[in-house]
Order: sequence, then C-alpha cells, then structure tokens
Amino acid sequence: MESNIKEALTEEIISKAGELYGVSRDGLESLGGFENFVYEYQNGNNFYILRLAHSSHRLFEHVEAELEFIEFLHKNGGNVSNVIHSIEGNFLEKIKDNIGGYFTVCVFEKAPGTFVDRKAIDDDFNFMFGAAVGKLHRLTKTFEPIKKRYHWNEEDFIDIGRRNLSVEDAFVFKKAEDIVNKISTFKYDSDSYGLIHTDLHFGNMYYDNNILTFFDWDDSSYKYFISDIAIIIFYQFAFSNITEDEKEHRTKLFLDSFMPGYETENHLDFEWFYKLNDFLKLREIILYIVIIAAGEEMIQSGFGKMFLSKYRDRIKNDIPFLNINNILEKVKWKQ
Repeated sequence: MESNIKEALTEEIISKAGELYGVSRDGLESLGGFENFVYEYQNGNNFYILRLAHSSHRLFEHVEAELEFIEFLHKNGGNVSNVIHSIEGNFLEKIKDNIGGYFTVCVFEKAPGTFVDRKAIDDDFNFMFGAAVGKLHRLTKTFEPIKKRYHWNEEDFIDIGRRNLSVEDAFVFKKAEDIVNKISTFKYDSDSYGLIHTDLHFGNMYYDNNILTFFDWDDSSYKYFISDIAIIIFYQFAFSNITEDEKEHRTKLFLDSFMPGYETENHLDFEWFYKLNDFLKLREIILYIVIIAAGEEMIQSGFGKMFLSKYRDRIKNDIPFLNINNILEKVKWKQ
C-alpha cells in the first residue's frame, strides 16, 4: 500500500472496527497486510479475520461487490472463506478517517488448515488444485451480481506508478501501458473471461484434509481465466534461483497435473496458453510498481531488493517469463 494510507489508520479506528463485530481492541492480533490492514480474533472456539481497506485503495461499493461474489461462491460449493455480518447485521461497515477518506471494514471466517507445505506438492495435489480453480471459473459464468466489480484494466496501478516511480524507472509505467493495451485487444467471452480471484498464490489459501480454501479476494476483478493460472505459475517460480531450463521443465510438469483437474470442472481453450507470458509480464510490472509505492521499508527489505534487482532488466528488455512455445509442444494434458 502507499505509505500515506498507513498514517490514516489510528488506534481509535482499529478499536471502532473491532466494536462493530463484538471484539475488543486487545482481542485483535495484527497479521500485517500488503494492501490492507488485517487482524485475527477468536470468538469461542472459532477464529475470524477482520480487514480494513482504505477508500484510496478500494471504494465501499467495490468491497460490497467482492463480498457478494464470495457469498455466491460459498453458497454454490466454491472453496472460500465466507463473510461474517457485523453485530448490526450488516455485510460490511464504514469508518471515516481524519484525512477526508474512510475505511471499509469486513470480517471473514478463518479458513481451516494451514499454508501449503510445498514439499508435499505432487501430481495428486496439483490435480486437486486444478479442479478447485476450475470450479471457481465454472461458477463465475453463472454469477449475476447486484453490485458490479471493476474490470482488470480499470485498476489504477499505472497512475500509482506515475506518482511513485523515479525518473530512472519511468520506463516501467510505459511498459505497463503497452501490456495493458496489448491484452485489451484479446477477444473475450463467458468461456474465457469473468470475475476471478486474480491473486492465487499460496499465501492466499489454506490446505486441510485434501481441500484448498481460497481467501483474500481484495484484488478480484473481471479478467481472463488464463490470468489465474498465470499467477499460480508466477508465484511458484518467480522468486527461485532455478535455471530457465528447470523452470520450463517444472512448468510443463505442473500443467500436466493441474490442467486435467481443471478440465473436470471447466474447459479453457488451449490457445489461451500461448498468451501466458503476457499475463506473467503484467504481474511483474504490477508487483514492481506496488513495491516501489509501499515506500523505503519495503524497497529495502530482502524481498524488495531481490525482486527489484531481478525483474527491472526483465521488464525493461521485455524478457519473457517462460519459453512458452517449447513448453506447450511437450505438455501431455491437451491430448
């Protein structure tokens, strides 16, 4: 999040947020958060997640649309953490800040289980993972919302880049404009495009008894289904030191186990996989901008330094994330 948002959150606002859901300030344990403020609390034997989103990041009606979608997925068998209403029975609440904006407060059930142990990932896990994502995409085809979520290219990350990138990094938001313009030309229909999670990395899901539960739908938007698959691949390999050949081999193995599971729930035309690098490049650029916008603490962190140094030249020189043609020539699942 941009550094000025952090300054808007006061102890008074945190306490008020807790009161709206029947929990004291002392009962709220901070879990940090990259774009929002996230807290955990316990009520009886149950655990819950309270989230505050600033209006400069998400408008009230956009959060309302997010929660409507989550409840729809939950009611129809999607693996999601469901929404909890406030003590007044409201879907979500609003608290004004002292700088002319507001925070939107909402609460979710805490997902069962724990983060995925990457050492336990095998073909069976990836098949199950694919089926769970395929179900989300199948369900979104029948979703008829009352409140409308925005489309992916209505996000303001290019403007955030203009506000925060240095002259030396000005090429990044030009690259952002280029990739947005390119992807915007892709055809779309209900079989390739809908309201999706958009941020399916292992930090946004828990695993329990062979079931994945997906949470943190803050970035959900109308976008191409292939983007969710690109994000999964990105976060499996973006921060590793493996060779390009090894990344290519592991991506091929992943697709050969993930996609058969996905296809049990939803079909996605094979031609979309030739566009994976475009969505992977979009993620590189967005993450670069978000890290810079977060301020010096994030930039100077181990993660920030690693990402910025690794991906600056890749963005500047249009280096693709994958040798996608070579991978798709070898995959077996399409057969």
